[in-house]
Amino acid sequence: MLTNTGKQLKNPLQNRYSNMADNSQAKKKTDYPAQKPGIIKKIEDKLEKVGDVIQEKLEAAGNFLESEWNKHNFGPALANFVTGAQIQLISKASGHSLHIVQDPSGELIVEGKGDIGPQAWNAIWTVFNDGNNQVHLYNYNNFLGIVDGETKVIHVETGAQVPVEAKLQLVLSGELMVSLQSTVEHGRCIGINADGTLLSPKHCFASDEHSLFGILLFKTTGQQLLEQNKEEKKDQPMEQSEEKK
Repeated sequence: MLTNTGKQLKNPLQNRYSNMADNSQAKKKTDYPAQKPGIIKKIEDKLEKVGDVIQEKLEAAGNFLESEWNKHNFGPALANFVTGAQIQLISKASGHSLHIVQDPSGELIVEGKGDIGPQAWNAIWTVFNDGNNQVHLYNYNNFLGIVDGETKVIHVETGAQVPVEAKLQLVLSGELMVSLQSTVEHGRCIGINADGTLLSPKHCFASDEHSLFGILLFKTTGQQLLEQNKEEKKDQPMEQSEEKK
């Protein structure tokens, strides 16, 4: 993009992504776990998959961060999608997280069979919020997107332009669930079958259970610093009063 003076403007996502990627080690394809065929085991003890129970379970476990980051006009689910936040997307249909694995050919794919929790690094997505409830979600150098009617892992080298196919529209269902729609291919969204396999975006509807995800939010460095500053401010008057004594 060019300004009136002829100077080229940098893509803000490119800057943000470059900065974050430079502070972490990029993952190779071979670093990702292999796809496991077969029927997935439900994580009943960690999460129930019916409606609002997803968020209630996460809140009860202390994983849903009640802070300024969640005070948002669009409700708790959308409030988790702030730039720099790290989240897991928990499929309502499968009860598992959306994660990246290698298929038998060695290509990276996404599926809804992932574990839940910080140990499942290949299921943790970093958020870049582009405004208007449109986001980019990436795991290291790999972005989530919809390309030519299919849900894909889009690999982007550090500092390179992020493809438009990686921009997703958030659609809120109630206050606790969201679906992820393509901003390029109208009406197509990311969907998961009950067995954790991908549902083709061609057959996915935002109101359908297969397209709905609960959000598990992890505390990022920025959030921890905000909370630490709040605690310090609370303690400061007390310290001053003690000094006067």
